[in-house]
Amino acid sequence: MAAASSTKSLEMMVGGLVAAMEGVQRDVTEIRRDIKESDARAALSYEQSEHRAAASRSKMYAKTDELVGRLAETESAVKTLTEDMNEVKAVTAEVTRWKLMGMGALGVTGIAFASMGSLVTYFWSDIWRALRGG
Repeated sequence: MAAASSTKSLEMMVGGLVAAMEGVQRDVTEIRRDIKESDARAALSYEQSEHRAAASRSKMYAKTDELVGRLAETESAVKTLTEDMNEVKAVTAEVTRWKLMGMGALGVTGIAFASMGSLVTYFWSDIWRALRGG
């Protein structure tokens, strides 16, 4: 009877161990499923993050290209302005030279009309002939 009781006790222990192992196996299966789901969510989140980063980089490159274009236009405008300013400086230097010589607008106009008068006097006979039609 002691052997039967110890066999029964051993069977109960083995049955308890099998039930415990089934519980552990269920827990491990659930943990594996949770890990797979978590990995899938992480992969999806990573892919979405990569798409957002790519879109952000694309916008940044577009803005950089726009800035480069605007900078080129600005450089061109500054170059044109610099060339214009050099011409203005030359004219300003000439007028300043006239003023230093004591010649104002009336003097410059007088020189211009004197030049015109001498040209008309020099070519007067040709002009008169052209006006008479001969």
